[in-house]
Amino acid sequence: MKSSFSIGRIKGIQLEINLSWFIVFALVIFSLATGYFPQNYPDWDPVLKWILSGIIALLLFISVLLHELSHSLVSISLGIDVRKISLFIFGGIAQMEKEPDEPVKELKIAVAGPATSILLYILFILLANISAALGSSEVIIVLLTYVASVNLVLAIFNLVPAFPLDGGRVLRAIIWYLSGNLQNATRIASSMGSIFGYFLIFIGIFGVLSGIFISGIWFIFIGWFIIQASQSSYQNMVMTDIFNKIHVSEFMTDKVMTVNYYISVRELVDSYFYKYRFASFPVTRDGEVIGVVNRESIKELNKESWDQTTVGSVTDSLNDNLVVAPYESVSEAMKKLFSNEIGRVLVMDRGNLTGIVSRTDILNYIRIHSQFNQ
Repeated sequence: MKSSFSIGRIKGIQLEINLSWFIVFALVIFSLATGYFPQNYPDWDPVLKWILSGIIALLLFISVLLHELSHSLVSISLGIDVRKISLFIFGGIAQMEKEPDEPVKELKIAVAGPATSILLYILFILLANISAALGSSEVIIVLLTYVASVNLVLAIFNLVPAFPLDGGRVLRAIIWYLSGNLQNATRIASSMGSIFGYFLIFIGIFGVLSGIFISGIWFIFIGWFIIQASQSSYQNMVMTDIFNKIHVSEFMTDKVMTVNYYISVRELVDSYFYKYRFASFPVTRDGEVIGVVNRESIKELNKESWDQTTVGSVTDSLNDNLVVAPYESVSEAMKKLFSNEIGRVLVMDRGNLTGIVSRTDILNYIRIHSQFNQ
């Protein structure tokens, strides 16, 4: 079962909702309908409270989406492509193809989100004031005012100088600009993220002990998430810096097992997948590599057809996402192998297969590096 599903595309950016987001959606509706509105507007009809809570939850969803979309559009305008925007239990994240290569770009991308949230705050406050002046119902004014206030809170929270929050990215950009050292800037901003995360956990524990159970647990989870995200962001920065300096030729596995395109799928499974236990194999025809065959392609076939089906008919043809040159960096290879569905890239030098790089190679290197650099 997929944990996320697509809701469409904007400017080529895939919009995705993680199933965990619905937890937030349900909690917002429930807390408003059973807590906030009954306490502050006890005379309202119960059905109205639930309907209004649903509308507010939907507007908050749109607000978070616009916040993340603003990051993405600024990023694209600066030459950094964005694959998708994912909304999940703790908010949203725009998945950029690469990190900004200049502090000014980082700053522009970072401030876009809070700026959008502030603009939404101003917009909803203006609408609330206009509605009040026109004598609109209390329900409309409360709805607009509440959504405005949440957007303001969203902007302020994200401006906290704690990585990976937007304020942390602003802090990183400033330190990077002043020092010229991205890795050091990331380390400082990530440390601030960890400190802020522990602070939120402390507030959460205090809230739980004080009887504010749900809010306290929420603070604890958000704090834990920020700590994990800040630490992993710094580790990723370190590894990216290392992989930028290593050529694929120094990193690849140079002894590559290939299969001929004319053999049957039955022989492929029995003599290659079972024997060598690799997830995929390069496929050759007359000594020339024509693509890659992987286990997922075989799983889709009926076993009764294995003897009559050749490997060539289930081979994924070579494309840019499957091939990397030996002189390119490991970082470039990583982008391709984590974006293709095979998890491997072939190292080709003027049409000749010289090696292979897999996700396992990357993950093993990261694990070994972390063991020796704790």
